[in-house]
Amino acid sequence: MSTTHGQPGLSSDQRSTIRSTILSTRHTLEDELRRQLEKYGIYENKRLPLEDLSHLSAEDRHTRRTLDAAIERELESTEGDLERSITNYVREATKTYLNRFVALKTIEVRGLVEETITERAEYGNRSYMHHTVAEIAGELTNAPDDGFGAALDLAYLEIGAEIRMIFEESDHTAIDLDPHVRGDILDKLDAIDDEAWESDEALGWVYQYFGEEEREDIDQRVDEENYKIGGTDIATKTQLFTPRYIVEWMVDNSLGRTWLEMQGERTNIDAEENCFYLAPLQESLIDREEKEVEDITVLDPACGSGHMLFYAFDVFYQMYLEEGEIPKEYIPREILRNNLYGIDIDSGAAQIAALSLYLKAKDKSPDITIPQLNIVSADAVLINGERKKEVLDKANSELEEEILEQIWRSFDNIREWGSLVRIENQVDELLEDYRDTFESKGQAQFTDDGNLTTQSTFVSGGEEQTWEELKNRLVENVQEIASAALEQDDPVEEMFANEVGKTVELLDVLRDEYDVVLSNPPYLYRDKMSDSLKNFIKENYIGSRDIYAAFIERCMDFAGDDGYVSMITMESFMFLYSFRKLRPYILDEANITDVAHLEHRDEGHMNVAFSMRITNNLRVKSKFARLTDSDDKIESLNRVTRNQRSGVESTDIYALDQSSFREIDRTPFIYWFGQEVLQLFIDEPTLGDEADVMEGLTTGDDDLFLRNWWEIDLDKIGDQYEWIAKSGDGELYCESYEQVALWESNGKKIRDHDGSHIRNEDFYWENGITFRDFAKHFTARLHSSDHLFSNKAHFVFTGDRDRDYRVLGYLNSSLSRFIMNGLNPGLNFKSGDGARLPIRPIALQGTDTEELVKAAIAARKERYTYKETKKEFDFNSYIKEYTNILFKIDYLDAQTDVIHGRIDEIVFESYGMSEVTKERAYDELPDNLYQYPHLSNAGDLVSNEAEVKSEVVPEAEFREVISQVENNSGEEIRDISEKTGISPYTIAHIRKNNDLYTSDEKTERTANLLSGFLGCMMGRWELNGLSPVSDGILVFDDEFDNNIPELLNKCIDLAFNNPESIARRIADDLGKDPVAWLRDRFFRYHHCKEYRRRGQRIPIYWQLESPNGAFSCFLYYHNIDGNTLPKLRGRYLDTRIERLENELDTLNAQTNDTNPDKQLLNRKEEVQNSLDDIRQFRATIDEMIDNGVKVDEENGIWENIKEWDQYKVLETGLPKLKSSYSR
Repeated sequence: MSTTHGQPGLSSDQRSTIRSTILSTRHTLEDELRRQLEKYGIYENKRLPLEDLSHLSAEDRHTRRTLDAAIERELESTEGDLERSITNYVREATKTYLNRFVALKTIEVRGLVEETITERAEYGNRSYMHHTVAEIAGELTNAPDDGFGAALDLAYLEIGAEIRMIFEESDHTAIDLDPHVRGDILDKLDAIDDEAWESDEALGWVYQYFGEEEREDIDQRVDEENYKIGGTDIATKTQLFTPRYIVEWMVDNSLGRTWLEMQGERTNIDAEENCFYLAPLQESLIDREEKEVEDITVLDPACGSGHMLFYAFDVFYQMYLEEGEIPKEYIPREILRNNLYGIDIDSGAAQIAALSLYLKAKDKSPDITIPQLNIVSADAVLINGERKKEVLDKANSELEEEILEQIWRSFDNIREWGSLVRIENQVDELLEDYRDTFESKGQAQFTDDGNLTTQSTFVSGGEEQTWEELKNRLVENVQEIASAALEQDDPVEEMFANEVGKTVELLDVLRDEYDVVLSNPPYLYRDKMSDSLKNFIKENYIGSRDIYAAFIERCMDFAGDDGYVSMITMESFMFLYSFRKLRPYILDEANITDVAHLEHRDEGHMNVAFSMRITNNLRVKSKFARLTDSDDKIESLNRVTRNQRSGVESTDIYALDQSSFREIDRTPFIYWFGQEVLQLFIDEPTLGDEADVMEGLTTGDDDLFLRNWWEIDLDKIGDQYEWIAKSGDGELYCESYEQVALWESNGKKIRDHDGSHIRNEDFYWENGITFRDFAKHFTARLHSSDHLFSNKAHFVFTGDRDRDYRVLGYLNSSLSRFIMNGLNPGLNFKSGDGARLPIRPIALQGTDTEELVKAAIAARKERYTYKETKKEFDFNSYIKEYTNILFKIDYLDAQTDVIHGRIDEIVFESYGMSEVTKERAYDELPDNLYQYPHLSNAGDLVSNEAEVKSEVVPEAEFREVISQVENNSGEEIRDISEKTGISPYTIAHIRKNNDLYTSDEKTERTANLLSGFLGCMMGRWELNGLSPVSDGILVFDDEFDNNIPELLNKCIDLAFNNPESIARRIADDLGKDPVAWLRDRFFRYHHCKEYRRRGQRIPIYWQLESPNGAFSCFLYYHNIDGNTLPKLRGRYLDTRIERLENELDTLNAQTNDTNPDKQLLNRKEEVQNSLDDIRQFRATIDEMIDNGVKVDEENGIWENIKEWDQYKVLETGLPKLKSSYSR
């Protein structure tokens, strides 16, 4: 054998050409078929009676009856929807014609049929076949198509005997295409270079691209109309092309492994040039009973274009060669006859699959005859009524009649359910019930001639019969119906016979068991399924959340004892709660042997490939390859395979006992824990054993009942409002919760609200720990007794504050976070997930992490004192540290990160984890910054609770470190530390000593200072010596006492000993005059970005401005009352307008002569424009006053500012504020 491992496949240009050609020719064919249908009286949503179509010839009338039969079949499956039935017919006919043309082209380029499509000059610009027809039967060239149709018929006749599925006549080929349309399509296909058509991948891409636009349309309907996918849309929606390397991995680790286990050292099937990906754990191979190759079978129950069977052919070919019983030239025939089976609900896909295998066989042995292809289409439609009765009347016994009735019932929705239909179970149950009936009466079953039946037979019509004999007689009955239909020229009867025949063929495949089952199953989430499909899967399968999970179970059905199932699916079944019943079933019924995990937390469908052996006895170790972090999946899979082959250990490979998964609640397949971590679930108690883990309050409407703390009067906290722990911003150890809940009268309004849920109220005022519901990584924080906790901040109650610190250290350790991320890969950490976490008994844990946790909490709290939106904010501390604030923040962040790393070291050591486990944890989580040394060249450590090691490096080396920090200056300090391998303490010192802060950081530093000064002017913060404005209004006009320019200068003078130097720094940081910056940029680009909640902008300093900016002011939200707008109008706007009017009068007088001064004229224009602008603004304020606009604190800032924004008085309106993140 020579597999095509590493085959490059089609180029992107070739795929693009195929795509555009297939989409174009599909449109052409559909248009042509609809045009021709109108000739036969069939329109988009109606059919004219045949008797009204007098223009049709006798032949045309027969065609019309054939079309009617086809549409009647479609009506049966669409519940009488004529328009959809006609659309289905057009699509399937289009697919059949296009598949024919593609098949002919691919066969032609391989020299397996005389050239029929390709035209050459030496044949008079005809193809060879067309030229031959003209030479032999020249009269045919008098036809409108110059005899080309006859040439096509000859080609079809030549190859149709071996690949009947595509070339046999059917109702889908009842319409003769217009010669010009047919010629145009063939020209387009012929324009694609032969190299592309010779590629193994070409047919798969034809299949994929044919349904591309239809899939997009279905997706759009699902999104916009909540459309539920069912019927023939299932086949279209769920088409997916499987990459070649995945196909090879699956087949190598199932079929190749089967042969290796049978032959042992006598085979070289596992050689690199054969089954490259077959590199099993030697101890995982079993001694398998030998079979002749012709008895080994492979099924793909959703075969699509046959990509997996196509490669399985290669492996079988090598197996036959090794066995040496079949002459080489006949091996392809035997493979197609004995070994490969495929099912698909899309008849077009089944045609492509059959064609692929036919071409594969002919490539190997061009001269052999292909008598049988075991590819069947699960798209039959069985019509009820008289025709069904005719079939039932031919039954030899009541048992046969019951079997036929069961077939009719089971196949009623076969186009939707496909190979998921478990007809074999139902037929076997009928046979078993039949046998039990006799045995219960103490009777044996005898034939008419007195013979006793065996266990595998039954009596029907007085004769002993096997299932095979019963099936053959059913086929004979169908053939009788078909023959009679042909004699009577009855297309309806003929079609009915064909549908029953297809059903019996499918039933035969469904009833068998297979040595290997391969599948890239369809993917369809339950919420998008039609009701019939959803109910069917729910009633018949454990994995009912997605159709692919049902296919996992179904593939296990198809595999015989010790048979292999190899699939590529989504990863969700491995972890998610909704598949919690499927996982134990897999562990009970199968032994997972090989897994290649390709993607993690990705929305794609092909995340994980796996092989498993169906057995409930002998279990071997499972091998998992974790390639989720790799960008080049093929190279990574090849790398770990080569390592396995050469005996090189790889951290990407995990070998473990699958029974370990059973020790974890809900049995998630979190193999990447490795045996060491999985053993913790066996040896240690869980957090749920050691503490109470619970969910908290659900308000039912957070917008109604929750407020950020700056939205309310702080005196109301503890009375009307209570602090509440929500999900927070992801900080470890300590969180400054920003929200309060309306808890007046013990939360009566929340309790009375529909949708609220008051959980675990007895613990609301207890100390403990909370962890975030939604986060990239598991995050725990200390919780104090003056807070409620919500359903987004799950609560852990240990009953002792010292224990809280010790547990908190463990919960935030990378070991714990590694485990928790694995327990719930969906990024939502529920209380049940926390309860499953293994943890040493708290009473036995040491106190060595306790002081470190306290130090981390202290650092985090100090950090909050410099953040205005945190309740711990202290503006005087900010002023004190202003010139050093960026270093201070860097250092505190470094301190927390380093302490966290030290806690990691202690936890990993105390739990006995190896370096391999630590490395795997840090592959998933941020690095341990404790391990990096501090370079004393940068300066001495201010504090060193974690006992970080310090060292001095040569000056040249240190300059290189400074250069690295400078090159990464725009990144977070943690990221710089990880890149350089230097302690974040060092990074903080280097940034300070060399002023390596970005312009954005400096702007932010000073923006926070100016924001604090505005708060002092408004009375929100205290600044010694400054009296806040009395009316809560700040203006930019220096003609008023409470003007921002004057007050800002005063703030700087009062806050700093060196005001001139600070004023220069402020201007340098902002890049412009601070007053201008406050007016032009503060509200939109700073304040509203800081004060927000879930996309809502909730500022407390509201900047109001006239349309063209002639007047601008700030209002302090908490000072706004019913008098604010009248004050604004009377004290400021009227005064400003009066001054401008007076100035305008003076300017009018000064410019009244014949040669006025140009500067005066320009000023006059400016004054007039300002006057118009402010008058317009005053009119709007008047309207607001008349309408009683003010603020209602209980409604929250968002609802209030939305009302004000309707009058367009904000400096920047809310729609623009939502997109204002850039400077």
